[in-house]
Amino acid sequence: MLPKEDLLKPVENREALTRILDLAEQAIRTWEVVSSDFLSPPELMEAQAMFQKLTDVHIVTGGGYPQAERQRLAIARAELPLESDQIPLALLDVAGNFLFDSATHRDFLGSILGTGIVRDKVG
Repeated sequence: MLPKEDLLKPVENREALTRILDLAEQAIRTWEVVSSDFLSPPELMEAQAMFQKLTDVHIVTGGGYPQAERQRLAIARAELPLESDQIPLALLDVAGNFLFDSATHRDFLGSILGTGIVRDKVG
């Protein structure tokens, strides 16, 4: 399988990248495209650098729109075609009357997380 210890030596976000390597091994084993949770920019940069060293798998990133800060990885065997539209995403539509009480990003994110959705699942 993958040389996990060698790949994880230089990384700072060891826990997140260990999960991603587990997904890569799953993709190799099952011949299916697998997707990660949303990654922070540092995690994403380390993952991309790590996958540049591998020839068995390839990745594509996506977060719902081109300049998304938090993105997910789709991971597949090198022999399989892989495109960003293969990353499953679900959209939330938050509506309300914000004319007199304006809401901030923090308000929306706090409300979403308050429902029990974990941060890794939100872009």
